[in-house]
Amino acid sequence: MSKRPLCAFALLFMAVIWCLNLAGVSFLGNAPPVLPEGCSPDGAVLEGRVYETKSNSFYTNLYIRQVKILSYPKKYSIEQVKVNIKNDLAEAAVSPGMKVRLTGSLQQIPLPSDPGQFNERSYYYARKIKWYLEGRSLEVIQAAPRSYDAMRCKAKSFLKEKILRMAPGRTGGIFCAMLLGEKQEIGQKNQMLLKLDGVLHIAAISGTHLSFLGWGLYRLLRKLRLPVAWAGGISVFLMIQYGIFTGSSASAMRAVIMFSLAVGAIAVGRTYDLLSALSLSAVLLLLESPGYLYDSGFLLSFGAVLGLAVVYPAFAEKKEKRKLLLGLKTGFALQLATIPIQMYFFYELPVFGILINLLVLPTVGIVLASGVFGCAFGLALPFLGKLFMLPGAFLLELYLSIGQVLKQIPFASVITGRPDIWKIAAYYILLAVWVGYRRQEGRNGHILRRYFPLVLGILLLFVRIPDKKLRITFLDVGQGDCSVIMWNRETYIIDGGSSSVSGVGTYRILPFLKCMGIRKVDGIFLSHMDDDHVNGIAELLEAVGSRETSLGVKRIFLSECGDKQEKQEELKKAGEKAGCEILYLYGGDRIRSGEAELHCLYPYEETEGDSNEASQVLRLTCRDFSVIFTGDLEGRGETAVTEILEREQMGTQVLKVAHHGSKNSTSIRFLEAVNSEVGIISCGEGNRYGHPHKELLERLAKEKVEVFQTKDSGAVFLVTDGKRTEVSFQQKKYMVN
Repeated sequence: MSKRPLCAFALLFMAVIWCLNLAGVSFLGNAPPVLPEGCSPDGAVLEGRVYETKSNSFYTNLYIRQVKILSYPKKYSIEQVKVNIKNDLAEAAVSPGMKVRLTGSLQQIPLPSDPGQFNERSYYYARKIKWYLEGRSLEVIQAAPRSYDAMRCKAKSFLKEKILRMAPGRTGGIFCAMLLGEKQEIGQKNQMLLKLDGVLHIAAISGTHLSFLGWGLYRLLRKLRLPVAWAGGISVFLMIQYGIFTGSSASAMRAVIMFSLAVGAIAVGRTYDLLSALSLSAVLLLLESPGYLYDSGFLLSFGAVLGLAVVYPAFAEKKEKRKLLLGLKTGFALQLATIPIQMYFFYELPVFGILINLLVLPTVGIVLASGVFGCAFGLALPFLGKLFMLPGAFLLELYLSIGQVLKQIPFASVITGRPDIWKIAAYYILLAVWVGYRRQEGRNGHILRRYFPLVLGILLLFVRIPDKKLRITFLDVGQGDCSVIMWNRETYIIDGGSSSVSGVGTYRILPFLKCMGIRKVDGIFLSHMDDDHVNGIAELLEAVGSRETSLGVKRIFLSECGDKQEKQEELKKAGEKAGCEILYLYGGDRIRSGEAELHCLYPYEETEGDSNEASQVLRLTCRDFSVIFTGDLEGRGETAVTEILEREQMGTQVLKVAHHGSKNSTSIRFLEAVNSEVGIISCGEGNRYGHPHKELLERLAKEKVEVFQTKDSGAVFLVTDGKRTEVSFQQKKYMVN
């Protein structure tokens, strides 16, 4: 470090940012947004200039800067705003550069409400976007001037259209991502296939892309006999513009800074030091936005370079002539440097990633060159552009075909879960110890001693100590229901759906399971067939059946009562395709696992009524602890369950309140029979049903039930050893006697 003071400074700088954040101290651009006193976020009127737009069939996302709040007595400037507005509410088509006036509800970028859910706040803070507006009206008050944003977006839109026309088959979207940074064009299926390959990184504007293009341009200019200073200056200027043009991602700007330093070193005749350049680029990017320290793209990009610069030399021989072995060592070094980051942000790893990258990485240059030349020549002669794009398209189709093959292999990817921060820190310390030892001792010493720190670090990341406690997570799925039970290495899900959150199975339930390191769900219980209880499970089964995830589902428990039998048949087919055993559960049936027992109280085979009245009711017990799950139970069904509880004297500490807190459920008599200390209500913020109803909350308060609502707290966590029980969300905890 003494020879590289920049490296020491960069590490210290990142440590300061991290510690200040842990202490809750705002640092530079990482400060939370504030409004002046008296300025209401409801019904806010904003003016600002659009710099980016993203649209689909129903909604438009606008990103605006130079924002002022007009509803305040004085115009008040705030940070950049992300706007979500329905297409039919916009008075005219909006394009970058336009000045717009908007009304709507202004709020901070929300935190994730469930573990594993994508952290929007962290992502957008790194990009200096701190406000979110649910737009109710939009007015264009100034047409787009000839601004850089307007020209950039028009050029990008024009090039995207050309690429999609010229590139054959499904490769157009990948070319758009590789050349223009338009990741949304890849498509979910193609993204999944590239992820299975472990080569999704090729579809991002990364250091590899910038280096290829930058050094290619520099060498071309030098061959044209331009002086070093001119060739370097032109290539640096164009790479900076290209980085901004493609979205200014952390990985792209890191590569631009390092390329600029390398070219500058050549121009002034100085030695270029990779680690010093990497450190300087990290400091510059973090000064621009400290939020990058929590951004996956930033961490993976810098981790990959550190893998090549620091970890790889620990493997390398002085003169390694076997290219296959060289490639394997390089890939392994990159994996060792980035595995904890991948696990922390994505919760799974491609098993064959290193081997497939041996094939892919040497050919990425061909794909890029094919795309660049195809795009350039295609502007004048489209048929020539199509011809140039064929080699790259062939290789991309090959990558996708490999992913299609891997999709059929059960363990092509492995769910790892999110490791604790202390495990990640310990891993990197042990990795540093191993690298230091290898550099000092080389191949000397016993093999166990030489590799012990590395093996210990890997085991620390992957080995999980069995948890002897029962854990129940009541997920925040908006207006819906989903409870996940983890006990004795087994996992059970009770319901999973939402009427207010789209893609709830894909973006909330599945990420939570992966984040927890759950590779197999032992059983899914479905209380009834309403969408807000089953549509997320249908998505989950579809992903399992089509092998889009390595998660397995063993059994589905149904009750063949109530209406909506057609929907139940559809769900059964999806379950069978996913390899599930379909079982039926009725009143009196029990499932045991160690000291825990799931007891089905209702319905019985002969039960009649609508979906809500015939809801499956489950009581989970573990030693002295018990919790009851009620689905949307009401009416005759609630009366029947109440009688069972009274007859058997089945008091319960925790109640999963029925029907999202409906007025017509959870009567006083039922509450007296349950005699719960804690009530969990799963409902969505601002739902049109008015859940939980005021009268229901009054009944719960009368019975002295402590209420937790997912709409207010996000996911609610319950942990018990069967004697002591803790219910919590965020930092608040409640002890159950």
